[in-house]
Amino acid sequence: SSYNSNTEKNLRKLHEATRGFEFHIGNFKQFDLGFMTPGDFLYADPPYLISCGSYNDGKRGFEGWSEGDDIALFEKLDNLNQRGISFALSNVTHHKGKENMTLIQWARKYNVHFLNADYSNSNYQAKESETVEVLITNY
Repeated sequence: SSYNSNTEKNLRKLHEATRGFEFHIGNFKQFDLGFMTPGDFLYADPPYLISCGSYNDGKRGFEGWSEGDDIALFEKLDNLNQRGISFALSNVTHHKGKENMTLIQWARKYNVHFLNADYSNSNYQAKESETVEVLITNY
């Protein structure tokens, strides 16, 4: 799409709303979350195991993503939950006839919010019913 005055307005609003926040970006495997305390919040948006993102296959400079990575991330999130730290995880439970059963089973102990996202402008070949996107929270 394009950068326009509405995009700029929204970015300015986001900048103002997140003033004072501390952002960390990196590979979760090398990230020590020991500094986090109750009152902190972690948002995780990993590669979606059952989707066809270019980052899933381990090529083009990306490490790749496997079921083992999902499990390792879920364990980190469980640890945060045990420590009283809030988190939200974006993911998909179903995509083009596939199910992420590991995610579905793990998410049962948390709050699963089904997102009604419209991606019709992003890929003319995609059908809305093919993907079930969720936000999983421990709050």
